[in-house]
Amino acid sequence: MKLRAFALCFLVALSAGCGRYKPPLPPEKFAPKAVESLTVTATEAGVVFAWAASDEDQRGKELKSMEGFSIRRKLIARKGDETDPRVRFETIGFVRDSHVKIRDDLRAQARKEGKIGRSIESPDESMKFSFVDSTVKRDATYVYQIIPQNQGGTEGGVKQFARVTFRGAASDIAMVDSADNSFS
Repeated sequence: MKLRAFALCFLVALSAGCGRYKPPLPPEKFAPKAVESLTVTATEAGVVFAWAASDEDQRGKELKSMEGFSIRRKLIARKGDETDPRVRFETIGFVRDSHVKIRDDLRAQARKEGKIGRSIESPDESMKFSFVDSTVKRDATYVYQIIPQNQGGTEGGVKQFARVTFRGAASDIAMVDSADNSFS
């Protein structure tokens, strides 16, 4: 009887511990990958940013949700402000991104039509974005970052910063890789 009870307890313990679940991942792992294809130009009207959205999260897996991109800048008034934590980035705009919803809608439509939907991707035009900062002041220097956010509000990373001394079309623009220098 004891042997039978022991065997039963052993089987229950064994079956309870052999699930395929892993520890939960933090929300940051599901955040969108950083913007990689950022281009920055200047015109007399302001600083123009153009980029393409990633379709992957921080783990390199397909993105499940996307809200948009927060565009932030900080004014560089004196040397050292780039890395001074007291000089903070301010949000100057937000660009909505619906490419994940578009992709999911296209997949649902394909399944409804009896087709395979999982290989359908977002159309390229739904993954291209731009923003113009028209509030810049002539001869002022700014550092910009564009941060992707998912629908939970979790922010992705920053791959590049743009440092701009605004002089209209003759502006000085430098791209700084976040691994080289963090302007946080």
